[in-house]
Amino acid sequence: MHIPDGIISVTPLIIFTIITICLLIVIFYKSKDILSNEKNIPLIALFIVATVIVQYIELPLPVTACVHISLITIIALYDLRTSMIVYMFVTIIQAFLGEGGISTLGVNLLNLAILAPLIAYGLYTLLSRFNKDVALFISGFGTITLLGLIVSMELAICNVYPIQYGLFTIVPVEAIVGVLEGVVTVIVMKALYKAKPELVPVMSN
Repeated sequence: MHIPDGIISVTPLIIFTIITICLLIVIFYKSKDILSNEKNIPLIALFIVATVIVQYIELPLPVTACVHISLITIIALYDLRTSMIVYMFVTIIQAFLGEGGISTLGVNLLNLAILAPLIAYGLYTLLSRFNKDVALFISGFGTITLLGLIVSMELAICNVYPIQYGLFTIVPVEAIVGVLEGVVTVIVMKALYKAKPELVPVMSN
């Protein structure tokens, strides 16, 4: 879920941006091996293009919100650090295409490029020992739903909306999207495992 321009005051935005920049520096430092391998660059570019395109396909659901599949879990389960790099570029591109905002880029990057992949990867890793299909679904569903909760908390902390608004408006909508995300994650991951298992290494573990 993207936070648009104009609803968060300057001071929190600066704090979010500083935190995000520091974390991204660490991520890029830890990802030098990925970025220095020329074979990874075309795949990263493909992930970026595919994600941007998929996210502009609106789903016909009866909710007053922008509803689309994110692919966060699918890319995170290919490789956690790669997914962070991909979603950093995706979020920046989307900000300049009108989804999200320029002033809120720091907080959106924090949520989508850092926290979301960590949640997706963490949920799958925690649950896959019991049942991989369930783990895939919960990873997709839980990532989107928890992002709704995180955004609700951020907006409440910044005095934009009371936390009750987020809990009873934002989170339920994101949970609906999360169900779709979970189903798509299971279908795509299992299809990829049959066609190109190297793209879903976690399924082989």
